[in-house]
Amino acid sequence: MRSVVPVFGCGLAMFLFLGRVKCKVPLHVGGILGSTDDSWSKYANFYNILFQVAFEEIGRTDILPNHELVFESKNSQADPGLAAKCLFELINEKPVKIAIFGPPKSNPYEIVGQITPKFYLTQMSFLAKTSNIMDRTLYPSTYMTNYIEDDLNPARIAMIKNFKWNKVATLFYNEAIFVSQMNEFHKLLDENNITLVTSGIITDVQEVDVVIKRLKQYGARIIIGAFRSTKAPDIFCEIYKQKMFGKKYVWILTDSLYKGWIGKLEEGQESCAVDNIKASAYGHFTLGQKQLRTDNVVTISGRTADEYEAWMKNISAQYNSSTMLLSKYSPWAYDAAWALAVGLNRSIKHMGGGELENFSYNRSDIYDAIQKGMEEVFFQGVSGPVSFKDGRRIGPAFIKINHGDERVDVAMYEPLNDSINWWTDSNSLFSGGVVPRDSFQYLTRRFQQSNAGISLVALLITLGVAIALGFLGFNIHYRNNRNIKMSSPRINNTIIVGGLLIYVAVVFMCIDYAGSMPRMNNHICMLNVWIISVGFTLGFGALFSKTFRVHILFTQGTVKKQTISDAHLFGILGALVLLDFLFLTFWTFFHPLRMIQKNVTVEQENSDTILIETFHVCYNEFQSYWLSAQYISKGALLALGTFLAWETRHIKVPSLNDSKYIGFCVYNIVIVCALCVPVTFVLPPEKPTAKFIFTSVVCVFTTTLVLCILFVPKVKLRKSTDAIRFNPNLQKTINPYKTKAGIGYEHTKTTNVSTVEDARSGFNNHCSEKSSFCDPINRNGSDVKLITVEPEKNNGTCIVLQNEDLPPKESDQKEMNCTSV
Repeated sequence: MRSVVPVFGCGLAMFLFLGRVKCKVPLHVGGILGSTDDSWSKYANFYNILFQVAFEEIGRTDILPNHELVFESKNSQADPGLAAKCLFELINEKPVKIAIFGPPKSNPYEIVGQITPKFYLTQMSFLAKTSNIMDRTLYPSTYMTNYIEDDLNPARIAMIKNFKWNKVATLFYNEAIFVSQMNEFHKLLDENNITLVTSGIITDVQEVDVVIKRLKQYGARIIIGAFRSTKAPDIFCEIYKQKMFGKKYVWILTDSLYKGWIGKLEEGQESCAVDNIKASAYGHFTLGQKQLRTDNVVTISGRTADEYEAWMKNISAQYNSSTMLLSKYSPWAYDAAWALAVGLNRSIKHMGGGELENFSYNRSDIYDAIQKGMEEVFFQGVSGPVSFKDGRRIGPAFIKINHGDERVDVAMYEPLNDSINWWTDSNSLFSGGVVPRDSFQYLTRRFQQSNAGISLVALLITLGVAIALGFLGFNIHYRNNRNIKMSSPRINNTIIVGGLLIYVAVVFMCIDYAGSMPRMNNHICMLNVWIISVGFTLGFGALFSKTFRVHILFTQGTVKKQTISDAHLFGILGALVLLDFLFLTFWTFFHPLRMIQKNVTVEQENSDTILIETFHVCYNEFQSYWLSAQYISKGALLALGTFLAWETRHIKVPSLNDSKYIGFCVYNIVIVCALCVPVTFVLPPEKPTAKFIFTSVVCVFTTTLVLCILFVPKVKLRKSTDAIRFNPNLQKTINPYKTKAGIGYEHTKTTNVSTVEDARSGFNNHCSEKSSFCDPINRNGSDVKLITVEPEKNNGTCIVLQNEDLPPKESDQKEMNCTSV
């Protein structure tokens, strides 16, 4: 009897055990996997094996004790239309599916994910990274065990708060995966009272320089970036060019820049040298999640992450690697299977007596219970802690610092308590152990004048004025000197006054540059224009009027007395000045130059302070038209003077004719203007010191040079007693004149000018006939300068006395048909 009881007990236990096994109700799960013909297909094919193995493992645990999960899948070939077709096939085929896994690709998932809620199907995403599925109104049945870039936003905010930054900028590529995460990030910035300085969107890497320049203009120091590794070289190349790297800047990117992307750069492939890209990318941070956890925590499956990886590799090795291969994202898929099981298990308590096996495509009550169970999921998976909030996975993010090809974990962001666990001193991550500021300190001040520059210009002005006054004193002192008087000293004095006005204009430039008379700011612009314009006209107008007189006297058509006094010349000069006054009056009335303020930003090395230097410039939007008109008028004046100098070039009377010196002056003026005027336009207004020194030195130099060219020869000539030399070979065809007989003929008069010695015999013959005319000349000897004119009609020599003390008799001049100078 005793032997029967144990046997009966064993039999009963065996019966109960077998009955328990048989009582597990299958819950069918569908899969839409995407096998394609590309290199990704071998990874996609292995997911089918992985889910089957995972469900078998789950069946051996106490999760869902009365149920077992059965997996069957269809191949959508990663095509959105085929994915929808596969879903309907799974729905229409028996038995009923309680959940759907996949598709792994984003585009098919966006289609299928909007259909499954209509059939109350829970859908698990383990790889699709589209940000669109975050919209719970469109995808209310989706639960994700994979991460997307948007999940990094809380970690970004936590990192910004950790370093007490209040201002950040963003830079991202115009791609849906990046645009969505940055849109969400911008909202989080606003919710956390963090200022978005500016946001740069890259649509074409060929135009990335414009975007980076914008970041720099807005003073961005902390930049949150999102772009792929393929775009990174061009972006960091421009970062290097615009010097937005180093201890002043922090770049926080994502794991979309795969580890080792810098090491794959090859010299010559990028627009920058590889070393330059490495320098600009050195020390940037990346945020990302891990596919496989790195600690030794025993997961829900009873394995550590390392044990899982070894186990899964053994399974993968049983298949042909050309058709099936383990993906690095497999931990997310493995945890998705466990997450569904845990969620279904927790949903039972929310069914109110209902059963999972009673699920159908119109049982919204069971669907609602499953959703509640999914929100309660929490376990340690091989990819890390797994839990959901609104269908998105809640998991840690890792902060890494990049030094060349080396990427090191330095912290972990824990979303459950919104904190960062630093594994090293966070300050030590930055150069010098100092956390960069989120913005520059701006210090506004008037630009620093160069005292050396002012001193140099003042010295040159003093020297120039001294030279001009010296020449003026010389003219006044020697005004009665025969040679000086022949050169019209009053006209020469006017030339010097014009030069002095130019010096005065340079003095006003110094006053403006030094800012010593701020009340004159509104008037000094046009005042300078007036002074320079009138000074130029007085100087060159007076010089050319003298040459005009010589031109008239020596190229006239009849050998008769011509009288052109200084009053005539001053009349011509007055007309030129009057034209200047009219022009400048219209300019001043209609479009006067005004002083406006400009700013120059100066970024100092190894400093968080940016200097904003202010300075003033004269400006009017129509100034280019007025300046062009002025340049043309002054150029015409120079051209006229050049013409007169050319016409009188053969008249070799140093005290009378300045044609050679005019040529030198015009040549120097033209050369200096051709070189210097473009430079003044090229020099940016941001360099007021360089522009001031250059303009002032040019004005003083050219003015002094012109005065020296004109007056140094006159200083040498004051004691000259040499006879006047005319070119004996000069022949000038002049205007026709009538003979005494009244018959009109066109004659050519040849002006022969020779030395006094050559004409002495003719002169003596004339003196024998006109003793009263020649006696005074003989008494003065060689001090008398003579001009000889030899008309074609007769061979008589006419001698014009150029001594004011010994004027020729008018009757003698008329008798000899002479020209008086």
